[in-house]
Amino acid sequence: MYRWIALLVLLIATVGCVLLYWRYAEIYPSTDNAYTGANLVRVASQVSGPVVRVYVQEDDKVAAGDPLFDIDPTLYDAALRNARAQFDAAADAAGTAADALKSAASKLEEQRVALENALTKFRDAKSAQAPDQAPSAELTDALKGWHDAMKAYEDAKAEFSTEQDKKLTVTTPTVQLRSAAAQLDKATHERVRTHVTAPGGGWISNISMRPGTIVQAGSPVFAVVEDGSWWVDANFKETDLGRIRPGQPTTISIDMYPGLTLQGEVESISAGSGATFSVLPPENATGNW
Repeated sequence: MYRWIALLVLLIATVGCVLLYWRYAEIYPSTDNAYTGANLVRVASQVSGPVVRVYVQEDDKVAAGDPLFDIDPTLYDAALRNARAQFDAAADAAGTAADALKSAASKLEEQRVALENALTKFRDAKSAQAPDQAPSAELTDALKGWHDAMKAYEDAKAEFSTEQDKKLTVTTPTVQLRSAAAQLDKATHERVRTHVTAPGGGWISNISMRPGTIVQAGSPVFAVVEDGSWWVDANFKETDLGRIRPGQPTTISIDMYPGLTLQGEVESISAGSGATFSVLPPENATGNW
């Protein structure tokens, strides 16, 4: 008698638990069909040429503006010397009308040279750094010096651009001066861009570059996984979507970190499934609709 009562109680409890779980799952939909995502920035050089130095390796953490690799500057040095000679000749021909541009060009060159010196210090500190060790004080200081020098160069570049845009009396010498200044600006920019820097903070990924690798301007060579915003793309059943709204709180667990629970909120609901945006979306030409 008691055995049957116990079995009946157990059955009722089991059915009750199943109903409660079903109701909970209906109100709070969940899915295991989800994956994390982050922004990927493809690193590409603005100039072409062979790589002469690489400062990073796979999974290195970098900040925006950190040096990544250098391209052989030989041809760009020659182009810069030619542009500077043409500018000097045009400035002499323009007389006092070129004074402001000459001053801005001199400052630009000074900051470019200072940038090269800062990179040399960083390169020496990087070479002296023991592998798999925390960054030394010398390396940290050298990296800060590089960032400061880059900011000073960008300021000087902006000043030179401003001087080029100022009005000048239109004569043959001033027209030639403007043309020479534009060529000098371009040559200086390309010479500095032989030093490729990180477009944003994050982790280096998918790098196989070595000195001697030929890179083409605009062609991605590896990626930086940004350390900014992260998100989760979750795929729910259609019957669950009616109870999901943007702004609702969410609880996220990651298989890689058992026991860790993260809090988030629904940002948006896609207007189409992942298959809709695939290169070859599936076609269901037969069967029931």
